[in-house]
Amino acid sequence: MRKSKFLALATRYSFLKKIYFFYNIYFRNKKFLKNSSQFGEDRYLFSLFEKGYKGRYLDVGCFHPTKHNNTFLFFKSGWQGINIDLNPLTIELFNFMRPNDININIGVSSNEEEKILYFINETNTQNTLSENQLIFLKEHHNLKKEEIIEKKIQTRRLDKILKEHNVDKIDFINLDIEGHELEVITTINFEKTKIHYICVEMIKHNDLSKINSKKIETLLENNNFDLVKKFGFNYIFRNKEF
Repeated sequence: MRKSKFLALATRYSFLKKIYFFYNIYFRNKKFLKNSSQFGEDRYLFSLFEKGYKGRYLDVGCFHPTKHNNTFLFFKSGWQGINIDLNPLTIELFNFMRPNDININIGVSSNEEEKILYFINETNTQNTLSENQLIFLKEHHNLKKEEIIEKKIQTRRLDKILKEHNVDKIDFINLDIEGHELEVITTINFEKTKIHYICVEMIKHNDLSKINSKKIETLLENNNFDLVKKFGFNYIFRNKEF
């Protein structure tokens, strides 16, 4: 049976859905159960906290509870947090794998409004709200126009989400939103929310993405963060107050 047909059936029948989730988390991604992140940034970040410390993470653009996930190591060590993604299947996987976390299916942006989501498929890491990222996908991944579905979705501001859940302290934020990072990071209220570390994906593939990356670095510097490490496309910033 083709994967898409099985997924359609699994959506209708809860027993099949559980089988699909179990396969997706444990078998398909078995190698990620020990080493989860793409470049090893999770192990580096984890080493920065005291042994036995159990803190709180926020993962925006969480994609998958184990595969290429920068918070899975923290989850395994007793941490809890908030996971946000615009893909409903992703959040169902998180609800299955991390039921004690707050798992939210919403797009995050600079304004609370309807935006166009460029959707490829349920298991693609590069579904995006960014037109500039879409250009990158077409140029570097040979993505064809007919492979992209445009959907209108409602977006929320990150500061509003954090206020709604009474969050005023986060030990580690992970932002991987396929070119939409600047729009999200500008909505963080750094005075009301104390943050220890931020990991931001910044793929500098054209002039606009380079400009946006520079704006992110400047914004974080102005809020007392400095760059401490780079892993692939991921940049780790530390709050100098800690």
